[in-house]
Amino acid sequence: MKTIEERLGLKIARQRKAVGLTQSQLAEKVRVQPITISRIETGARASSLDLIAHIAEILELELHELFRPLSQDKPKERAIERLLWFASRLTMAEVELVMDVGAAVLGHTRRAQSG
Repeated sequence: MKTIEERLGLKIARQRKAVGLTQSQLAEKVRVQPITISRIETGARASSLDLIAHIAEILELELHELFRPLSQDKPKERAIERLLWFASRLTMAEVELVMDVGAAVLGHTRRAQSG
């Protein structure tokens, strides 16, 4: 079973990648050394709540989102969690566009599979 530090680090690493930052870029934004970010992401270092809150802000997360339980063994739930995060940052028009494109792609894929 992973420690809380490891689970927190995994979420930080996943979100950092989702927003397109390297460990060095995140470190620069929160004013720490890149090795600090590496240690946080691997669970090798426990960090202050202030630092975690600053990281969450840079990663466009509410602090509580970092502490929600993560389903390690259910890829679909992890994917849904990532989709929800992504969609929550879109405008209503962008959400509608994503839904339309997604429906078209799924319809095409299902027709191709059945034919």
